[in-house]
Amino acid sequence: MAHEDLEARAEAGDVEAQCAAAFLYEIGLDRPLDYHKAAYFWQMAARSGNLVAQDKIKLLIEQGRIPAPDAHILPADVRHKWEKTPWDHNPRSLAVKVLLAEDEQELLTMMTDLLQSVGLHVITATNGEEAMQKVIGHPDVKLIITDLKMPKLNGLQFIRTLRRMRLAERAKVVVLSAYSQPNLIAEGKKLNIESWLVKPIQPELLIDAVMKLVDRRPHIA
Repeated sequence: MAHEDLEARAEAGDVEAQCAAAFLYEIGLDRPLDYHKAAYFWQMAARSGNLVAQDKIKLLIEQGRIPAPDAHILPADVRHKWEKTPWDHNPRSLAVKVLLAEDEQELLTMMTDLLQSVGLHVITATNGEEAMQKVIGHPDVKLIITDLKMPKLNGLQFIRTLRRMRLAERAKVVVLSAYSQPNLIAEGKKLNIESWLVKPIQPELLIDAVMKLVDRRPHIA
């Protein structure tokens, strides 16, 4: 989507577009790094009650990226209930949320069907930038499964950006890749990646790894 179209949607009140525009300005992807513009769009989303946006405004203030007087945009009584409550007891969640980021459509469809067959709520993305936007929209995601080689942001860049922005800090991370070089795995360990599965992955191995990480037994229909 063109920058102008995204920001037009954001200005018109689309909360998802506001978060996406804020994210893009904050990391400087395809546009200048601009924390004040990021804060402007985070502010719009925060006023709509978006918890991630409220958290990001606080973090930008704590980091000194924007001046403290901007703190008035945060509702005094708003806190992160999803942070205070264990994920599995979050009443907004009907099933364990899994973000699956994979740019090969056939594989994405196959893995989505597989994960849904064992009772998981699967959210999909086809590139690293879209995956970031999905995390912003779903702060209660419990597991992230990401391909390594993807457009816009690769898997390690995506996870590195999550860590830097302190998003989805409770989520476990699995990398799926045809690459298994020791230096890549070492980099993954620095980013607290729990599991590195080499493609092509057997379905039973994927399910076994996923269920161990979400601490659930598969319930196959």
